[in-house]
Amino acid sequence: MAPPKTVYQGSVRALSLLFVGLGLAILAITLANGGGPLSVGVFIGVAFAAVGVGRLWVSARMSR
Repeated sequence: MAPPKTVYQGSVRALSLLFVGLGLAILAITLANGGGPLSVGVFIGVAFAAVGVGRLWVSARMSR
């Protein structure tokens, strides 16, 4: 069985990638449906992607 720290780091990375994927999907759907650069969907999509990338970055810094 894997150590708890390894399981935790893997789950953080998986959820971070899920956040990035959701953010990009929200962004793509918003733009495909005619949303402009100031629409709520663009802000939410960028926010989700930024949170995911931030979590990945912090996770990489903490594992060193």
